[in-house]
Amino acid sequence: MKKFVNVLLALVLSLAIIVIPTGSAEAAGFSDVSSFKKEIDYLTQSGVINGYNDGTFRPAVKLTRAQAVVMIMRAIGMPESDRFIKDPGFDDVGRSKFGYLEIAVATSAGIISGKSSTQFDPNGNITRAEMAKVIGNAFKLKGVYATGFTDVAAGYWASSFISSLAANNITVGYSDGTFQPKQPIDRAQFSAFLARIMKPIFRPSTGIPSHTVLDVTLESSIIDVVKDPNQPVVYYLDSKSKSLVRLNIATGDKNVIGLKHPAEKLVEKNGKLFVSQLIQDRSSYNFMETQKGIINVYAADDLALIKEVSVNIDPYDIAVDDQETLIISSGSGQGYTSEIQTYNWQTSEMLSFVKVPTQQLIELSPAQNRLYSIETSHYTGRIQTFSFTEGKLESAPTDPRYFDTSKLRGYTQMTPGGKVMYNGDGTVYGLSTIPSEDLAPLGKLATPFTTMTFNEAAKKFYLADRAETISVYDNDTLDPSASLHTYGKVDRLVYVEESGELYAITKFKFLEDVVETVLLERFKIGK
Repeated sequence: MKKFVNVLLALVLSLAIIVIPTGSAEAAGFSDVSSFKKEIDYLTQSGVINGYNDGTFRPAVKLTRAQAVVMIMRAIGMPESDRFIKDPGFDDVGRSKFGYLEIAVATSAGIISGKSSTQFDPNGNITRAEMAKVIGNAFKLKGVYATGFTDVAAGYWASSFISSLAANNITVGYSDGTFQPKQPIDRAQFSAFLARIMKPIFRPSTGIPSHTVLDVTLESSIIDVVKDPNQPVVYYLDSKSKSLVRLNIATGDKNVIGLKHPAEKLVEKNGKLFVSQLIQDRSSYNFMETQKGIINVYAADDLALIKEVSVNIDPYDIAVDDQETLIISSGSGQGYTSEIQTYNWQTSEMLSFVKVPTQQLIELSPAQNRLYSIETSHYTGRIQTFSFTEGKLESAPTDPRYFDTSKLRGYTQMTPGGKVMYNGDGTVYGLSTIPSEDLAPLGKLATPFTTMTFNEAAKKFYLADRAETISVYDNDTLDPSASLHTYGKVDRLVYVEESGELYAITKFKFLEDVVETVLLERFKIGK
């Protein structure tokens, strides 16, 4: 049995959280609901709000203070026992009154206050300004809406709460630029605000660029994503379900196939998908003589299996050239006992190998004549260069470089033109076939990152570091020029040139819920 802590702020966090369904709610069937129907259906199915016995919802009825508190506490979750709930001391809210327990918990936690020390006014209407404060306190909303509302002065008592509500796209105000803070809120409006907090897909698009959440269900443990070069389609691997997924992000259509073994890396080339799979446990004791793995080749249009390729290596990272030569680094081995190997996948013939430390990230230049091998396990970090000719690797001369005092992060990305390479710690390197100029340090970005994507037409690139912010950088200056805010923490970024849209796969968590919801968020950037 749960017990409340004495600190009021911590009280809310100790509440049992209701598990909220993540799928679309079935119509609740209210005969009088037209506006905000999806939001009201969702809250009804979630047990947050109820209709009346006559089958109506009565959306235009003004919401009372007691009703608002009950709805919010149902969304947050009430304690399992009322044993430790303290009587709030309101003369007009007796133990037998509607919402007594919810009001007691909410006032103790600082979510809402009474009109005085002895009066709560449970049947009084709640205004839009009061609603903003109650919701802001309950859900810890932050942020500033720079545009503001014409009827909300900076010194107004609810200004900060209204601003954070708008900054999170919970409200867009009215078309004339007002918020109308003193206007009583009705059941439909309050339902819309509450649903938008609980499920970001209901939040309206505001600002420039336009930002929306798509009604697409994504798997929870995506480990690699690539975009089709010619259409608004992404392919990704999900580790939990061991599956390969083809998703048309314009239509939401999905094709999913299961995989026999755990997969880690995915490459699209010439209408084919190359997927690395592990068939043995990765270990520093698995030397080259005992290593093995699988590269499956699929048709990109329908995910039909073309061939299963057995390789004498434990696949860690892979690359594929235009002739479809497989380039694979090893995830096992100790010291320099690992290799990067190249294969003809049609015949399964190994074409070449070079000795490298274990677990190398590899990047093939767009000209496909050089391969860069990035080590992330050494405390100073190392990058090696190899020439690549007719499917074969050889060491290439490069002037010695000192890369950083801290190790290189386990993410690297080459620009589409192949002139620059970025590492996840923020370091930037110039690339050249001239040994003295290759891997020359160009500087360091203002932020580290775990995912990035490029908008070549606008000469911009976008990056994120598992936070709720996307940084926009200028190609030429390497300076941040803007930032975009997401609802969830960014896991992957994909820019779609065909439509000029930036997509972010994010992980959103409602309050202290253990389960994360994976969102597909879209920004209309422009070409």
